[in-house]
Amino acid sequence: MSDSRVDVEQPSSWEVRWKGLTFKVPDKTNGQKTILDDCSGAVRGGQVCGVLGPSGSGKTTLLDALAGRIDGSRKGRVLEGDIAGCERCAYVQQEEALVGVLTTKETLHTAAALVGGAAARQRADALLDELGLTSCADVIVGTILLKGLSGGQKRRLSIAVELVAEPKTLLLDEPTSGLDSASALAVLEKVKAVASSSAVAVVLTLHQPSHAAWQTLDRVSFMARGRVCYFGDDAGLKTFLASADSPVPGNRDVAEYVLSLTNEDFPGHGDVDSIVAKFRETREGDGVVEGSAAPPRRRAGFLTRFAVLCGRGFRELIRDPGVIMVRLAMYAMLSALIGAMYANVGDDKDQESVVARVSVLFYVAAFMVFMSVAVLPFVMLQRDVFVKERMNGHYGVMEYVLARFVVAVPGVALLAIVTTLLVVFPAKLNGPVIYGLDLFVSLLVAEGFMSLVAACVPHYIIGIALAAGIFGFHMLCEGFFKVKSEIPDYLKWGYYIAFHSYTFRIFMHNEFNPINNLDCKPFCDGEEVLRFYDMGDVDVAADFGVLIGFAVFFQLCFA
Repeated sequence: MSDSRVDVEQPSSWEVRWKGLTFKVPDKTNGQKTILDDCSGAVRGGQVCGVLGPSGSGKTTLLDALAGRIDGSRKGRVLEGDIAGCERCAYVQQEEALVGVLTTKETLHTAAALVGGAAARQRADALLDELGLTSCADVIVGTILLKGLSGGQKRRLSIAVELVAEPKTLLLDEPTSGLDSASALAVLEKVKAVASSSAVAVVLTLHQPSHAAWQTLDRVSFMARGRVCYFGDDAGLKTFLASADSPVPGNRDVAEYVLSLTNEDFPGHGDVDSIVAKFRETREGDGVVEGSAAPPRRRAGFLTRFAVLCGRGFRELIRDPGVIMVRLAMYAMLSALIGAMYANVGDDKDQESVVARVSVLFYVAAFMVFMSVAVLPFVMLQRDVFVKERMNGHYGVMEYVLARFVVAVPGVALLAIVTTLLVVFPAKLNGPVIYGLDLFVSLLVAEGFMSLVAACVPHYIIGIALAAGIFGFHMLCEGFFKVKSEIPDYLKWGYYIAFHSYTFRIFMHNEFNPINNLDCKPFCDGEEVLRFYDMGDVDVAADFGVLIGFAVFFQLCFA
């Protein structure tokens, strides 16, 4: 696909143009399926173009192509055609991806800070008024637990966030979906006003616009099975339909009639093939799509973006009870129960004491680390925000990964400290500092692993199941149920790749290495216990290094 672009200094002459867009994907039945078929169109700055058509007609795929979200190099895919005017493009997808605990004003100010400069901040404040968000400026977006903005307000806020960077082209996928007619009209009227005032070329998809919503559109494109049935203005549409032997009845709404005409899923539709052929015969020449470099999106420096993401992350950590407080309550409750159940076990020197200590250490190394799966739903919510913002050029991967790590450290440290205080001291175990540090690093590894899982699965339920299976295997191999020497050779690799093994080894060495005598027949001192569990050669520093290596590895894989 040609990477053609148009660079125009005067906003009024800016134009987004696409010509001959064709997209095909592999199909098991027919070998190849055509999603877009020779689609062309053009929208000037200040105009709003509505793309209409039945479900499956290729509307969203067209926006994905214009936004550069389709990888035509993947095996079996074919992407052809030319695009101009989408270098400075912002894409607002159907599902909102916003940080729920931030207010409307904070969300826009964060977007402005990522752009950088006083002008961006002024632009953010102006957009509050232009998009009708002033009345809810201090209302949070809303989360599962906290009520916030309405659907229409969220939709307008999502649009405002992308307009802060002053894009030349704005792509909106179903901006009215799920809204009542009044809210849908309000969104379109605000978009129309901003397009006119800022000379932004707007391309949006719609399902069933009302008559009032139809009036906000300067140009329309009707699609069916990936083909353009018509592209142009309202007046030209009626003339074209008459020439195609499908005139609009006097008692029918134009948009409703054309949608029924082109929807081949139900009886009563028109001859779509004939309409498409007629349009291709009569459409105006598409012209030549010439390439030149548009001014790149303005963006603050790396350190500024990193600091902004850290600040946003800490606000989210503090304000959203689901991110840390629920986990803290879980860890505190279980740790208190462990401390109460194994109270003063460290004072005893008999065999029961040895078994109890090993059981406590295994439980903490296995299950307390396993509970990191609880963070997965929140990581996936953050993932949606990250994907949207990165694809629209707000920031890069590296500053986001570093900021997430920095924000995670205090919360993980708090979990490790609380667990250490409630387990080590009541049970009178040895080495609280090493114990707490080991748990802290292990939880960081688990957080990194869950971030990697979140990047690989489409839904958190699948992610939890996957993580549970992997953690279960790690628990099996970490040296508690079977010591390393007794694990079958064909499964011994599991002992080395399980980061739980190194957590458990450090716990065991920290607990039993200082014990010089035991009052039980099998073991005379702590060294005997370590040798029994094949841990007589533990190097604490080396095992800490392995755990840190795991943490870095998972973060790099996520990046």
